[in-house]
Amino acid sequence: MKIWKRLSSGLFALVLLASLSCAALAAEPKAEKAAKPAGQFSQWFPGMGVNPEDPEASEAVLARMGTAIQQTKTVSGETLTLNGAVWEGRSVRFSLTAKSPNFPKEAGQYTWLSSEGCTARMPEEQWKAYVENKVESESASLSKEKRDQWLQYLMEQGQGQTGELRPSLHLASREGDTVQLTASMILDPYLEKPEITLHIENVEITGQGAEQPGTRSGDYLLKGPFDFTFTLDKGLPAVKYEGDVPVTCGKVPLRVRKFSVSPSIMVVDCDIDTQGSAKIVDRRSGPVSGKTISVEKDLKLALNGLWTKDGKYMDCTAYMGVTITGTGSPANPGDTVSWDRQFPYPIDPTTVTAVDISGTRVELGQLERLGQ
Repeated sequence: MKIWKRLSSGLFALVLLASLSCAALAAEPKAEKAAKPAGQFSQWFPGMGVNPEDPEASEAVLARMGTAIQQTKTVSGETLTLNGAVWEGRSVRFSLTAKSPNFPKEAGQYTWLSSEGCTARMPEEQWKAYVENKVESESASLSKEKRDQWLQYLMEQGQGQTGELRPSLHLASREGDTVQLTASMILDPYLEKPEITLHIENVEITGQGAEQPGTRSGDYLLKGPFDFTFTLDKGLPAVKYEGDVPVTCGKVPLRVRKFSVSPSIMVVDCDIDTQGSAKIVDRRSGPVSGKTISVEKDLKLALNGLWTKDGKYMDCTAYMGVTITGTGSPANPGDTVSWDRQFPYPIDPTTVTAVDISGTRVELGQLERLGQ
């Protein structure tokens, strides 16, 4: 599967080749019995998981980045409650409960929803501060002229047009006339306590994916409109590291350059240490002469788990992850590979001490911790 991805500066494009690891797409291990949530945030966000050995610890992590909102709006017989939000790393998740006697009969957990009529906004003065902080934080290697161009571009595009503040809704569960919804959107931690207005309208059922039989594309789950205004009181940003640590993935030599860990996901960026002597190919590549590195075989998802301060190992191999390969950047040319992996339950990112890459323990003390 090819993905075209733009670097965060938005000033130059980089073509990336992404490959989902099939083994990583499994759901939670079937042998595990779901742990009982220990508090309201664990109940609102069951999809983030609960530590079966310590449910209270999972609730504590969610509460550190959680905002209880509990606003209810009713429009034309439809009632929607925004329960709360959790803000981690660069994303916000929302928990919502909808009640209506008019839900399409077959709409269920696997029904896909269109969020085209849903938006999120913050006051313009906050948006300007957010953009200014974003440019300052992410453009250290750019000239003042390039930074000014990027700032102008983001301001001209406006809210919800550059990736941030674009909520996506998902149907988590249903029981009769009550539906549990989740929503998520990108929001980098460049403001403290931002004020958000979440607008939900014309939530349409799509005809894609695992749509339940009998549910027609074009039916509305909710029409609304609903508006909720609130302040995100808490956030738990990702902990980031940089460095140069050698590690081998199968037969491929790598150099770990960046690692970041948030409460629910970790990401590692590596240089492929072959100095241009091999070409990266995937199953769609045509005949290639010379030495090759296979995305599916040689660069399969190798971010396996992590260790925490208490010495415990978290095995993440049964959870979703993505492999992305690319050609580096002008400042750091060469082939690269990036892996991410989700966690079975939320953790405090400051407690992570080492990461398992292809069976090798990489101590985070070998890398430089940024900020904090």
